[in-house]
Amino acid sequence: MTARCFREVDVAQVRRPRFLRVVALAAVAFVVVLLAGCSAAPTDGAPERTRITVTSLPIVDVAPLYLAQQQGFFRDAGLDVTIRPLTSSPQGFAGLADGSVDIVAGANYVTYLEAQARGDADLRVVSEAALASPDLDQVVVGPRSGIRDVTQLAGRTVAVNTPAPNIQTLALDRVLAARGVGPVRYVTMPFAQAVGALGAGTLDAAWLVEPFVTQAEQAVGALPVVDPCSGPTAALPLDGYFTTSRFAEQFPRTVAAFRAALARGAAAAADSRATTAVLPTYAPVDGPTATLITLPNYPTTVQAARIQRVADLMSAAGMIDRRLDAASLIAG
Repeated sequence: MTARCFREVDVAQVRRPRFLRVVALAAVAFVVVLLAGCSAAPTDGAPERTRITVTSLPIVDVAPLYLAQQQGFFRDAGLDVTIRPLTSSPQGFAGLADGSVDIVAGANYVTYLEAQARGDADLRVVSEAALASPDLDQVVVGPRSGIRDVTQLAGRTVAVNTPAPNIQTLALDRVLAARGVGPVRYVTMPFAQAVGALGAGTLDAAWLVEPFVTQAEQAVGALPVVDPCSGPTAALPLDGYFTTSRFAEQFPRTVAAFRAALARGAAAAADSRATTAVLPTYAPVDGPTATLITLPNYPTTVQAARIQRVADLMSAAGMIDRRLDAASLIAG
């Protein structure tokens, strides 16, 4: 928190003994210095605030975050970054609201853009996280479900990680409609729990991201039936790094430093060996399994057109009742 700065009354016109006038003028000088300290920002281009807290999902989409931490890119940018675990995107809102979290990593666009459209939060996009690549995400079914084809999903129950609507339901509904498949029923279930439910035969299907797709295939014999980011949703932007408008406006150089360091992490993630090596340090996957995982595309820049695509799909699906201008939501 920054110190509050108060306006001092003008004491120059108040009649008082000379000694008191000297004391008062000294006090005014002190307040002027204090005010200058409150309003002045660093002049050397360094981040206004060096210590920041990021909360992150344990998914492959945020590998650049951990690479930037591991390889010292945040340190090079003058930042001391603390990363806290997160199991579901909506959980990040509370931390942003009370100031205990500065940035949410791997936040799914639909959940956060919907909150912005409703006026529940005033958010800004710091960076993009991941763009879908072929077979990155999968709707998988349990070996005892009896489902072997996408057409058999109609009317069945599909687990998603956050309450609908979200990026998962947006993508899958579009793909199913394009294939002439009727609607499905969605239930909210953390990825790891969904894997267990598939194995137990208590769940029909689950929309999983890596590393949980590979984990489900290996651990319970789950079978993929459709890529939810294909056809009309191919290369869909999946998630990003969000902060509040207040944080972005108060600490613009901190945001810029974080974005630059994260871009270096995204560039490093282009080497699949670096990404698969860092995955076991934060995600529920071992080293050998990590080498089998399909990786997303990691953008090194923030492009409003990509995020606008998600916002426009949301409008067309009736998820939001007004058009969002993605360019106005990008921090800085």
